[in-house]
Amino acid sequence: REGRVRVARRELEQAAAARSRGPVTLRVAAWHAHALLRQAEGDRRGARAAVNAGLRLLEQHRASLGATELRVHASEHGRELATLGVQLALQQRDARRVFASAERWRAGSLWLRPVRPPDDRAVADELAELRRVSADVERQALAGGDTITLLHKQAALETSIRRRSRRSPGLGVGATPRVSIAALSASLAGRALAEFVVIGGALHAVLVADGRATLHDLGPVERVTAEIDWLRFALQRLAVDGAAGRDVERALCGFARAAAKLDTFLIEPLAARVGERALVVVPTAALHALPWSTLPSLHGRPLAIAPSASAWHARAFSASDGSSGGVVLVAGPDVPRAGAELDALERLYPSALRLDGDDAGAAAVLSALDGAALAHVAAHGSFRADNPLFSSLRVGDGPVTVYDLEALGRAPSTLILSACESGLSGVRPGDELMGLASVLLALGTNVLVASIVPVPDEATRKLMCVLHERLAVGEPVAAALAAAQELIARDGPAGLAAAAGFLCFGGG
Repeated sequence: REGRVRVARRELEQAAAARSRGPVTLRVAAWHAHALLRQAEGDRRGARAAVNAGLRLLEQHRASLGATELRVHASEHGRELATLGVQLALQQRDARRVFASAERWRAGSLWLRPVRPPDDRAVADELAELRRVSADVERQALAGGDTITLLHKQAALETSIRRRSRRSPGLGVGATPRVSIAALSASLAGRALAEFVVIGGALHAVLVADGRATLHDLGPVERVTAEIDWLRFALQRLAVDGAAGRDVERALCGFARAAAKLDTFLIEPLAARVGERALVVVPTAALHALPWSTLPSLHGRPLAIAPSASAWHARAFSASDGSSGGVVLVAGPDVPRAGAELDALERLYPSALRLDGDDAGAAAVLSALDGAALAHVAAHGSFRADNPLFSSLRVGDGPVTVYDLEALGRAPSTLILSACESGLSGVRPGDELMGLASVLLALGTNVLVASIVPVPDEATRKLMCVLHERLAVGEPVAAALAAAQELIARDGPAGLAAAAGFLCFGGG
């Protein structure tokens, strides 16, 4: 045994020697080896310093990259270092250090504004061609025709767009800003914040309330993931069968059971400190796909879902700055009663710019969204699990993808996406997010309301009308959404599915 320890120590020392030379990924691995060596020698302070040095190096490398995809993938190289940092803090049962370590590498790419490649005009042309081809694929499929040639062309265009975007130069900004417990407590102003982390298959939460951080052990993450899958399945059945008037008794039972179990696993251990406060949730891993308002303890409670506590803190201040832009209302094609939805909203916002029918093409929609104070988009959404940056909203002439949105000068300050699964994101190591929601937050959106499950059209229209009625009289977005959800959830299975599907992302 002693021989194996000596060999391991010698190999770690050899690996750690590369900390100052070679490619970034090699140097990061060398810092990890150095941190492990310091940990083995009982030097926790030295181990933490090595973790921070390695993550700082990778942070600088990530900032040198312009493409969102490359930034997110760069973060993967810091997974083991960041995990070690959280493990060190957990061993000391220090809630503040667990919080700081979790924040150190959480959703860091969202602080970096997407950068367009040097051949921006070529990318724009290819995105326009992709819209046309995608629309042709849909038309051909609905007509029962052969789509193979079109699908090959669509794939070739997507490959070319990805390749061009990777040429984008980085911004070269410095360290990612991270909020302290003291500053966060001041901005929470009576709310509580729960930040979740997974280490070694175990789920933990740091709860910040009343200026104090506490650490809570929540058990195996596997049981939580299983119940989230059951809950999402039940909601899909309610959305489809409930809207069609079919029997949904089994789906309702499954929904109630899964929601109650998740409440027990996730919220009950925090309940004594959370009380009746509004809550900011910073999810991790599979928890990004959880419809949080379905949990009995959270139903009717104002909730804000944030990629990190630092990101929420930044948006909590910028959300109050206001915007000089106007109100924009958009309806995409083939959305039942989208026209009626916009009619109702126009009565609340008489000076709003309305785009629907032939007026709602991609160029017009993107131009209107740029810099808007409030935008509402009723359109079909599509989440691409294979490549989240091609997730899209369907407008008059085809899909508007994440790559299209990255060209915005400033995303709308408040954006309501009345579209299925428009809030879903691909989750990468470090809780790096890829999808419509994440790029909009990176581009400056302070508050985003979007769904993370399929939602029924008519019940969603009712939910949106109630939400905007409350927004129009000045109610904060998170509180307005919670009240609207509580009301519409009483309107049968379809109402329950529509209410459950939407989350308030960002400042809230």
